Formats: sequence, structure tokens, C-alpha cells
Amino acid sequence: MQETQLLYWSIAAGACTTLGAVLLFVKKNWTDRSLAIFLGLASGVMVAVVVFDMLPSALVYSGFRPALAGLLIGMVGMAVCNAFLFQPLARRDSLVALGYLVMLGIAMHDLPEGMAIALGGEMKARTGMVIAMGIAIHNIPEGMAIAAPLLMAGARKTRIFTQTLLVAVITPVGTLLGQLVVEILPQLLPLLLGLASGVMAYLVFRQLWPQAGLKDRHSRWWGFWLGMAIILLATFL
Repeated sequence: MQETQLLYWSIAAGACTTLGAVLLFVKKNWTDRSLAIFLGLASGVMVAVVVFDMLPSALVYSGFRPALAGLLIGMVGMAVCNAFLFQPLARRDSLVALGYLVMLGIAMHDLPEGMAIALGGEMKARTGMVIAMGIAIHNIPEGMAIAAPLLMAGARKTRIFTQTLLVAVITPVGTLLGQLVVEILPQLLPLLLGLASGVMAYLVFRQLWPQAGLKDRHSRWWGFWLGMAIILLATFL
């Protein structure tokens, strides 16, 4: 039952990518302050989950080394993918190329994020749920980021909608993969928890937080502390 609930949460989190595109169809001009609060909120939720749930659980489960190794692998792996896959493509000027670049990057991120939902759920259902919530929040502006350059390039809304749906499917696929790995090789759980933590930390500090600062350096803190408060209340109450 818990695995099924986590899958539903994961599907909802992935669907928020499409929701972001739809919101951009309806209202093209969102304020920088609103986007900064969204990104700050996602950052706060994900940092709090890593600091107060995932890493402590990994450390308690089997000690320091597997969790640290997973953390480093997650961060370095994401950095390598960014440097050798995404950055060279980012030099293209075409709006269509930019839209598909963003789509590819988000799709690559969504797989480990889906796994993080499954791994969090192995500790307790609430942890998987709050990870899914954090991912859902930041998937909304990611959907907007996919749709914006494609809309400016004249792509049809129905085509953009379909493509963001395909991206949305990757999150629950990651969750199913994470559940399968934990079932077959449960001894890898501490390493995988560290890995998921590293992926989430990289996304926050190298993407979400800097992007929020570009929108509004002050407003992002309101979202960040709200996200932290939500997880702290859920953890200790």
C-alpha cells in the first residue's frame, strides 16, 4: 500500500511539470517575485529533507562512509553531466534548441528525483511524501522553463503539452526503479540515500537557489524559510 501511495505522489509531482506549462499558456507574464518565492520554497523543502531526514537516516542505518560516498557520487555525477552534456548544448542560440535543452536537462534530473521519493519512503511514508512535495513545487517553474522558449519560437501548445507529459512520466519511472533497487539490493539503501541527497543538494545549490536569486534575491528567502518551516513542523510534530 505504501509503495502505491508513493507512486501516486510521484505521478502528481511529475504532472506539475505539465501544470507549469499550462499555467504559462494561460498567463504568460509571471512576476519575478512569484517565481523567486516558488524556487526558494522548493529549495527550503529539499534542503530540510536532506538535512533532517535523509542523511541522518542513512548515517544511523549503517554509519558515515556509505552515506558520504553516496553524497559525493550524487553531487559529482550531476556536476559532470552538467559540464559535459548540458553546458555545450547551452551555447546554441535557437529558441527551439534552448527549449529542448531545458527539457532534456529536466528529464535527466527527474529520474534521480523519482528515486529519491522511493528511497525517502523506505524510511517512512511521510518522508517520501514531503520529497515529492518539494519536487512538485519546483517542477512548476521547470515546466514554465520548457514552455517559454518553445512558445516564443511558435511551437503549438498541444505539442508542448504532450512533450511535457512525456517528461512528467520520468519521475514515477524513477520511483519504480528506486523501489525495485531497494527490494533487490536493500544493503545499498544507505549509499542510495546519500546519492539522492547529493543529487538534491546539487539541484538546490547549483540551480534552484541561483535561479531564484536572478529573479529576486530578497523574495527567495521568504520561500526558503517557509519550506524549511514546513518540513521542520512535519518532522518534529
